[in-house]
Amino acid sequence: MDYFEAVQKGRSRVKDAIDVLQEVAGPCYPMLFLKIGITEWTPVGEEMLYSVVPGKGAMAAIVICDADGNSKTMTPMVPAARASDFSKALEARGVPKFNGEVKLPV
Repeated sequence: MDYFEAVQKGRSRVKDAIDVLQEVAGPCYPMLFLKIGITEWTPVGEEMLYSVVPGKGAMAAIVICDADGNSKTMTPMVPAARASDFSKALEARGVPKFNGEVKLPV
């Protein structure tokens, strides 16, 4: 797959993840269109799993990622209790939790 095709597929998958997360958490940000750590151009996976990313203090963010942990979208940092509410809402919509290490573009 060439770079342009991989980015287009990844962008579409990220948009789908953003749509799901925005329904629960409001505004969120696109993250990765391509998988990290792969030498070929590979779009992020179709899977939608969520993870809570702890921040400083009592803050956290919710990430939707693929099965390899490549983050597709992320909320801003919010109080941890609010992030917990977002995760419960995602579970209620059938989005499973990702238990591995999330790959972020930073």
